[in-house]
Amino acid sequence: MTGLRVYAASASDQNEIAERVRSHMPLVRKIAWQVHGRVRDLFEIEDMIQIGMITLVEASQRFQDNGVSTFGAYASVRVRGALIDHLRKHLTLTRLGVQQRNQITAAELTIKAAGGDSRDSAAVAARLGITTNELAVWRDRAAAAPHKSLDEIYDDHSAWFVDKGPTPESAVVADELRTSLIANLKRLKEREALVLQLYFVEDLNLEEISEVL
Repeated sequence: MTGLRVYAASASDQNEIAERVRSHMPLVRKIAWQVHGRVRDLFEIEDMIQIGMITLVEASQRFQDNGVSTFGAYASVRVRGALIDHLRKHLTLTRLGVQQRNQITAAELTIKAAGGDSRDSAAVAARLGITTNELAVWRDRAAAAPHKSLDEIYDDHSAWFVDKGPTPESAVVADELRTSLIANLKRLKEREALVLQLYFVEDLNLEEISEVL
């Protein structure tokens, strides 16, 4: 009997996990498109969505409902974090690949200008001061990097290069907005304040909010 109860509980957990994944797939796609909008020249949206879906499944398995946060809020943080981590990881590889491709090109041009064979891997490697095996690694990395210069890759609006610190203007605006919000929130009735918290902080939809109320 004990074994039966354990099996039933396990099956119930699996059904709950599956429902979490199914109902939050649109959320993953939304976040993936938001992040992809900053780096659309370097990444495919399908790859971003796939990373998000994998993270959603993992989040569904790890989430424990302790009444503090909804799964939607938890999943949003995990998915967005996974996508940003993926971008940061590949930023280093992309920039390194571009730099090494430029070095290889410069070495080949120098060899060709001196009357040598720029297709000779040994000569190119010697010019760069590396081994032929290292040159092969460089070429593979360069081939995987986008065929853009660093100036082309750089974007003031890219999530990779964004300065996380607030600008003076944004700090002033944020402070004024915060002061205004605090003053107006104090005027709200408790029920109205609860609705705002459930919608904007807890990420509940209108149907869920009505059930809470």
